[in-house]
Amino acid sequence: MSEYIKKLKRQIEIVGKALSSKDKFTVLDLAIEHNVEELTIKRDLAELRSRGIDIHSLKKEGIKILQPLKKELLKEFILEYISFSYSEDYPDKSTLILIQKHGEKALLFIVQLQKAIEQNLVVEIDYQSTANVLKTNVLIHPLKIFQAQGEWRLLALNQNLVKQFFISKINDIRLTSEKFKPLPQEKINSLFTSSLKSWIGAEQYELKILFEKNWSEVIKNKTYLLNQKITDLEDGNILFEGIVNSLDEAATWIVSFGKGVKVLQPEELKLKVIQLARDALSNYS
Repeated sequence: MSEYIKKLKRQIEIVGKALSSKDKFTVLDLAIEHNVEELTIKRDLAELRSRGIDIHSLKKEGIKILQPLKKELLKEFILEYISFSYSEDYPDKSTLILIQKHGEKALLFIVQLQKAIEQNLVVEIDYQSTANVLKTNVLIHPLKIFQAQGEWRLLALNQNLVKQFFISKINDIRLTSEKFKPLPQEKINSLFTSSLKSWIGAEQYELKILFEKNWSEVIKNKTYLLNQKITDLEDGNILFEGIVNSLDEAATWIVSFGKGVKVLQPEELKLKVIQLARDALSNYS
């Protein structure tokens, strides 16, 4: 682990200690705990303040955070810390696929795409849509890099439609000087709210799914949708409600559970589930 990563990891641990500890601790205590100089800890506190954390060393109270952390910053710290702690041995399939396909270009592509997102620059890409089809000079408006189902993906506007591209299938990237008007962040976030797996779309379908009691703990202990609602029924079964953007994706999700799951709404989803089940059975007839 590099010294730079060690510093960032230490700073996040200082924040964690300040949030959780009821006992007084000082700059000296932290210096001993992390085996660094007191001046190093003082620099850490200053850098944390520059990131928006109201953390101070008080004479009577020791190290304290005086204002609650914003949710955005808390999320950023959690993701950073997990990345720092497990980057050497965590089986990150999506990143491994990207490096295997592009080598050193993997980093170049990520940097270029993120620059285009931040500066609202139109990008021209060559995209391997299938094994035999290479689409060249495709103009896109990059919106967001995200990870789903073992792949790094790019959310982008192409021909006025929101689409997702596998970054591992991008063969070349060329930034242009042309600017585009980005979608509001709220709009981008809403595209993910109703996604069960990786489908990104503006469609909205209300689901009502009955899970028998043997599935109760499994369903209640996991978040499948950010908008989901789970209701316990008197017979021990549970009612799962939510809004999804793809009935095809919802159908494959439901079929994956097997016995003990029944679609109540919408009727179109019920028919898709029945057809999927029939198709699966036909493999054994």
